Amino acid sequence: MFEYIIKKYFPNIIEESMKSKMIRKELIIAIFFLNMLIYSIPLSLFSYYYIILPQSFLLSYSKFIGYILTLSNIEYILTANTLHVGSVNFIIDQECTGFKSVFAIFAMIFSTPILNIRNKIMYFIYSSLILYILNIFRLWSVFFLYVRFNLNPYFVHNVLWEIFTTMFLVIFWIIFIKKYKKGLVI
Repeated sequence: MFEYIIKKYFPNIIEESMKSKMIRKELIIAIFFLNMLIYSIPLSLFSYYYIILPQSFLLSYSKFIGYILTLSNIEYILTANTLHVGSVNFIIDQECTGFKSVFAIFAMIFSTPILNIRNKIMYFIYSSLILYILNIFRLWSVFFLYVRFNLNPYFVHNVLWEIFTTMFLVIFWIIFIKKYKKGLVI
């Protein structure tokens, strides 16, 4: 967003940045953070429950996760959007759907000052699909590791997968930057 404004209304800033690698890097970082303020709004709204997923979606998602557990021979009882596995109850809420990761990768990709919007959209679609599949694997692995190896599901969910998800987001973003480095606005 800000890369378009700078290119259109402040072309002299771009000319100045071409004279020094340091100024160029500072400008790219500044544009990224200014864009991030705008593009991270959906993530914030979702995180603070201003965007709420319909209960019907959460029920369907819970049934889908239950179906995957059935394929893995993991016994469970589904009550609304709560999966009862062994002695532990897992509530599938909107935090479990993977939308936070999708909103995060959206903010990271669209904040990167690359003018080719088509590349941004296509990479966002591909990375969102991968993140969605990864999230399903994340949920399955929490149940699997609990049932098969008696690992603490809260540790697996709240610690290990928080680290892995963050790593995947950063890796996807770095791949995006490397792939479209030549398209940086300056």
